[in-house]
Amino acid sequence: MTTKFLAEVSGQPQALRDLVAFYRKDGRRLLRLWQDLLDRHPALVFCGMGTSEHSALLVQDALVKQDKTVSVHDAGEYLHYLLYPRRASAGLFVLISQSGESAETRKVTLTLQGKAPTVVLANDESSTMARAADLFLPLKAGEEASVTNKTYLNTLALLYLMAGGKPAALEGIAGCLAASVQEEQVEAAAEFLMPAESIHFIARGPALAAARQLALTFMEGARVHATAFAAGAFRHGPFEVVRQGHRAVFLVPAGKTDKLCFGILKEMLALGSRVLLLTDCENPPQDRNLYTIRFKPPGEERLFPLAITQVQGCLLHHVARLRGYEAGVFRTVSKVTAVE
Repeated sequence: MTTKFLAEVSGQPQALRDLVAFYRKDGRRLLRLWQDLLDRHPALVFCGMGTSEHSALLVQDALVKQDKTVSVHDAGEYLHYLLYPRRASAGLFVLISQSGESAETRKVTLTLQGKAPTVVLANDESSTMARAADLFLPLKAGEEASVTNKTYLNTLALLYLMAGGKPAALEGIAGCLAASVQEEQVEAAAEFLMPAESIHFIARGPALAAARQLALTFMEGARVHATAFAAGAFRHGPFEVVRQGHRAVFLVPAGKTDKLCFGILKEMLALGSRVLLLTDCENPPQDRNLYTIRFKPPGEERLFPLAITQVQGCLLHHVARLRGYEAGVFRTVSKVTAVE
């Protein structure tokens, strides 16, 4: 069954190629302007809502390594509790909204206009935020009507370029995306998670962006009670829920903390948790309570969230289907949240 959401997910590789092609040519000037701003400002403030907020976690550590002070904020909380325009000029603001019209992020952008340097990432080039920014960087994701998928991938990709990543690496991801989806394996993984009333999504480092995206979209698209945790934080209290009947999805890319993650994972399995593991590590743990989807290593830990985007979209589709829903069909909210 091909739904509107799945059709959009299948368009992710081309959307990524379109973004890379733009920033290799016409968009090179925009990236140079971004680099000039970055060089002049030691403090960066990222603001967004939902996907647009947590996508920035992908590059937080990369920018800190460039001696930047980086903070990532829910735009609504920043708007009402932290935004003091007279003090804002010390920072460079990166404001992310796929539509360019998200209520809270739009208000932050307009409040800062003329008071602090603003860089906006959005898909709609005629949006309020795009027109108000000092520098606008388009996502080039094309039309999207269902749960965020192409815009999410291209947000990650553009942030990767902004943090010094190479276009060639993104072209490699685009080439591998479609091949990463083995429909029978993903469908079996969805069945493994049933009844999927509640799922914890666990990761560390750049993969936290993907864990939070999975939790958000599983609530939105499959009506699952979902929460994302850093693996270390999961041990500080939430670990009490781990027992038979517990469901989790653990994201473990090869990198700084993979051994720490596998240590917690093994404890969860021993206590009866049923876990879906998404990893590119060689020789991951094996257990009757573990279902593993292994990906081709994308070359660096920061690219792992991009490499898994098609699988996570297909997994959402199948979990939603098994629970009696169609991912991407909104009952209560709308695609663009224009009201606080």
